[in-house]
Amino acid sequence: MIDIDIQNIRIDKDYVSSVIKNIGYNKQIATYYQQLRDEYIGESKENYLKFDRKLKALEECNSFWEIDRYEINKIKDFKKTNLCKDKFCSNCKKVKQASRMARFIPELEKYKDKLYHMTLTVPNVSGEQVKTTIKKCFKGISKLIEYLKGKEKIRGIDFTDFNYEGALRSLEITFKNDSYHVHLHVAIVLNCEDINNKKYKNDYSYSYGVLKRLFSEKEILIQKIWYLLFNDIRVTKKAIDALEIGYSCTVDKFKNDSYAELFKYMVKDLSETNKIMTYDNFKTLYYSLLNVRQIQGYGCLFGIKDEDLSEEVDEIYNAIIEELQKKEIPVVNVESPQDILNDSEYMLISRKKIFQYLRTL
Repeated sequence: MIDIDIQNIRIDKDYVSSVIKNIGYNKQIATYYQQLRDEYIGESKENYLKFDRKLKALEECNSFWEIDRYEINKIKDFKKTNLCKDKFCSNCKKVKQASRMARFIPELEKYKDKLYHMTLTVPNVSGEQVKTTIKKCFKGISKLIEYLKGKEKIRGIDFTDFNYEGALRSLEITFKNDSYHVHLHVAIVLNCEDINNKKYKNDYSYSYGVLKRLFSEKEILIQKIWYLLFNDIRVTKKAIDALEIGYSCTVDKFKNDSYAELFKYMVKDLSETNKIMTYDNFKTLYYSLLNVRQIQGYGCLFGIKDEDLSEEVDEIYNAIIEELQKKEIPVVNVESPQDILNDSEYMLISRKKIFQYLRTL
């Protein structure tokens, strides 16, 4: 069994502070659920009750933590909290992001020598177009992958030298007023040196008139195919050659900060101008994202299962608790995050921190 210093599984004060800050932000989202709920007064009892449940779950999310308190050792062992699992909840978004990174990063690192970060964008749309835009993006990436893996053919274009093996796509939507930027971040496994041969300029090379990047011939091909797919135009070599420019697509070697891009929240708390989302933004995104899956894997990155560390974690955790309980039996407490933050006497630990620690070894 691995011997772990108890300091390595402590929950620091910064984390607790962030939880409290997120609870404060959630109060604004709660007012939006209340407003959405009240739109159904006298219209639909079913919808009224559905949004009332969502409202109450959000208001109660992370409000109290169940703690085992060890008086002699001055340790509090975090056992569980109540989570609403709402896609607009600031705390639950972070929990989901951490869970996904723990699940996917070890798998992605297996392909690090041939892993690329592809970003696919389309023009900004109004709120009423967001849902259909998401569907078109998902349909488009699936078709693009069919070309890359050779299942679908384009006469006169050979995709075999991409040496595609798999991909993991993630949806992100940013917004400013009633303008929504729907785009995809994709981790894609390619054994293709030509994609790094960047020597061509186009409109996407410039930012405010300043040359920022060059593109490879492969990237420009994907830009044009992406344009045709999104606009439901039959993809042929003739159609590709006739296009002066497609939609923005970049493909670069995967870096450490690419993980943050890939596993961003599907919807951020703030607009592109750092303003909190309005009720209209919330309502647009709520209905546009119903039953939408943010993450989807393909090929060698399809159906990834989290590495099972539970047995090892249990062994370590049980050994720590057994050592603590040689001196005392804990008292079960329920405390608010603010109570935890104000407590400077006890060290807060968590079984979940063992997972994080083991992944760093």
